[in-house]
Amino acid sequence: MRMRFGRRAATLAAAAVVSAGALMATAGSASADDIVPINVGHWVGLYNGPNTTGGKIGWPDVPPGGSVYAQCWTVGEQIGTYGNTWYRVNEVNYNNGYGWYWTGNAYVCAGYADGNARSVDRDPNIPRCR
Repeated sequence: MRMRFGRRAATLAAAAVVSAGALMATAGSASADDIVPINVGHWVGLYNGPNTTGGKIGWPDVPPGGSVYAQCWTVGEQIGTYGNTWYRVNEVNYNNGYGWYWTGNAYVCAGYADGNARSVDRDPNIPRCR
């Protein structure tokens, strides 16, 4: 049995395939996040904003050896000599063998996390927050 498609059906089918391919390509490259290891020796708090006055989000602090998944960096409250740069994060890994936990948006002081090693455009996958 031979099936015949008209020009219009073939054009629509081809457009659908191209659209699906473009969607998959952009979905794979749109992410601009990166893992930030907690390596300065501090436990890192997860805050509601880029400051301590807004309070913590309710998750335990992340210990040294853990990690956060940073979406971007922003300027906020100055924390002693650690600076005023903060990462906006949405996942944490406590390095407890259970893997990553989605936290929703939270902020961590970049100086406390990794000594600002990946903030202020030092990591192309962690842009400035917009």
